[in-house]
Amino acid sequence: MIKAEKIFANQGYLLRCTAVSLDKGGFHAQVQITRFSDKADMGTTRFTPEVAYSTRAIAIEHARAWSVDWVKNNG
Repeated sequence: MIKAEKIFANQGYLLRCTAVSLDKGGFHAQVQITRFSDKADMGTTRFTPEVAYSTRAIAIEHARAWSVDWVKNNG
């Protein structure tokens, strides 16, 4: 399994966004959200593998946009 990842900071959280290669082609998105102040792991969300993104960049952007919304609503 080949992964590509980028880490973003948003309102006191680190967003570790990952694109994972799928066997059938395309990429699956996932994100791990960590609160920066105390290093608390807020959890990892793995998006449905049936939703394949055509590029790593698109998968990472989906994970980033979703996690920014999560922080806005829950952080």
